[in-house]
Amino acid sequence: METQIHVLPFFGQPDFLLDLVIKSTPILLAALLMSCLLKQASAAVRHSVWGVALLAVLALPLVNLSTPKWSLSDLASQNAVPLPSQQTSSTRSEAKSASQPHQDQLSVDQPEAQTASTALESGKLPDTEATAVSFPHKNIPWNAFWLTGTALMLLRLTFLQYRLWSFSRQCETVTDGPLLDLLQACREELGCVRPVTLLMTDQRSMPMTWGVQRASILLPREALHWTEQEVRSALLHELAHVSRRDCLLQLFVQLTCAVYWFHPLVWFAARSVHFERERACDDIVLQHGTRASDYADQLLQVVSTFRAVNSWKVAAVSMAAASGFAQRLKSILHETKDRRPVGLRTRLVLALTFVTLTGILAVFPVAFSRTVSAGQSGPDQPQVQSQAESLVPPMQSKAKAAAPAKSVPGGPPDVLPKTATQQKQIQPNVSVQESLPQPPGKVMLRNGRQEAKVFEGNRIVKGNEIAQRSLNIVFAHDPGIGNYDGVVGRPQDIWNMVDLGTTAVDYTRYSDATPSTARLRITRHDGEWGIQGQSGIFQGYIYHNCRCVDLQTRVLDLPAGKYKIYVFAHGDAPNQNAKVQLKVGNRVIGQKATASDGTWNYRTKPYREGVQYVSFDFDIKAGQELTLTSFRGDSNYSMFNAIQIVPQTDPRPAPQAQ
Repeated sequence: METQIHVLPFFGQPDFLLDLVIKSTPILLAALLMSCLLKQASAAVRHSVWGVALLAVLALPLVNLSTPKWSLSDLASQNAVPLPSQQTSSTRSEAKSASQPHQDQLSVDQPEAQTASTALESGKLPDTEATAVSFPHKNIPWNAFWLTGTALMLLRLTFLQYRLWSFSRQCETVTDGPLLDLLQACREELGCVRPVTLLMTDQRSMPMTWGVQRASILLPREALHWTEQEVRSALLHELAHVSRRDCLLQLFVQLTCAVYWFHPLVWFAARSVHFERERACDDIVLQHGTRASDYADQLLQVVSTFRAVNSWKVAAVSMAAASGFAQRLKSILHETKDRRPVGLRTRLVLALTFVTLTGILAVFPVAFSRTVSAGQSGPDQPQVQSQAESLVPPMQSKAKAAAPAKSVPGGPPDVLPKTATQQKQIQPNVSVQESLPQPPGKVMLRNGRQEAKVFEGNRIVKGNEIAQRSLNIVFAHDPGIGNYDGVVGRPQDIWNMVDLGTTAVDYTRYSDATPSTARLRITRHDGEWGIQGQSGIFQGYIYHNCRCVDLQTRVLDLPAGKYKIYVFAHGDAPNQNAKVQLKVGNRVIGQKATASDGTWNYRTKPYREGVQYVSFDFDIKAGQELTLTSFRGDSNYSMFNAIQIVPQTDPRPAPQAQ
């Protein structure tokens, strides 16, 4: 079986538009399925799913153009074997040609013409070159309609960008004052390094953000009468858009809608991107100390007081909109909602998944470039084409075109007599519908061949030993996968991050990424700091600027059993130690302190108990709370670096080598 490779034409391909529709649909359906399966994940994860899917659909025309197409032409030939009656007629024709050569020349095409005519009347003979699936593109310029609509959508996008630019020139630029100071404070809090211009307008316009290279944040003049917390929440929401580069993604989404303006799933995906984007920014605001009830009340007032210009949604992202607002409020007030940002590994997995799916769909053709009906004839063509002429192999057709034509009495002047040798070589060349490839299975992603390391105190265990399963909590600083260095576990273990201002974490995971029932409650903390020359979990810690506060971390719904807990609590000075107390329910287990010996030994590794951390063994019953209190040490500061809670159960046996 010979495999042919061909590249489909771009605008000259009549079925190119249909090809895009068919291939873009599985990509969007895959995104819809993943979004449904990730209902319990954070809004940032679902936003990434829809965003990557739309980017893949936007790149599909170029990928489809540049990727070679594979088609099995011989498979179609085998599915169109001549009927037994046709084979009998050919045998009789060969026998007759041996005794009556001139009569064979006179009637060479008559049996075949009769066979083709009979097949056409009965509907048994398929089209000579039929497409698998196709629009009825005869006399209907589908590609012209598509390109015209795309051009109009691009013109609309350009016009709205110009209107927004003209409007920004009419706004007042805030160069000093409390609003600008609060903006700079929020930028530092979010770690936003991009330049931001703060604008103010007299119109009752909703707070919004736009700009790809240099971001602009617009506030109404009524914001001067808002409370500091309300202005801070609005600025945090808009700066979240800036940090996440939502304006750039919004531009790509609008370009996708312009190219696929006829595809309803593309518009549904664009709407989903809008909803998940706003919820993800709401999660960032709530993670930085804003009460959910206060923030929901502020959004309700903004939606009811200010108006959003619907045409500017194409070029800018606003703080709130009436569309989908009820679901957004429910998400904000949902206490156990996962509000974590999407990680780099998740983005890479999503990108690899959709790139692979797009490549598979681009390689296999769905529609072909030509459609010729056997029953149709032009003004210069005979009603029934000779079967020997239509089924002749390509090489023989070229040879025949170069050879001089021989006239046959009673027949067309350009028809050559058919020999017995040619009859044996003739294979029908009838195209049939090629089945689409089966969808790819689950994409298995594995880390590189890195030797597993298990840390147990000062000992590193290598090989196939299974690491201890633990509940890991890190404060103020997330070193990233591969950089964790707790007392137990592996560098690639999962840790639960508690950022500055976060007082509740209702969705936790164990070190092996399995979900945990444990929930965290942390007392209010407004300070975080780093330790010079350190890395991993010991690089940062949280504290309270008021030295009168002893920080507490409570663990709720921890499964009953025996545990060992490791608590890291030390600041960046020899005397910045803490006295850690463990209490289970109403029972105090003990109190231990980290080092305050006047030396800098707390910066050394490996970590040692009594220097950087303390540990406790305890039993807990179902329903009891675990309370860790970091009392102020010699420096009158209370802090937490990290916590590891390890169940005291036998590890699972290592897999047997095969």
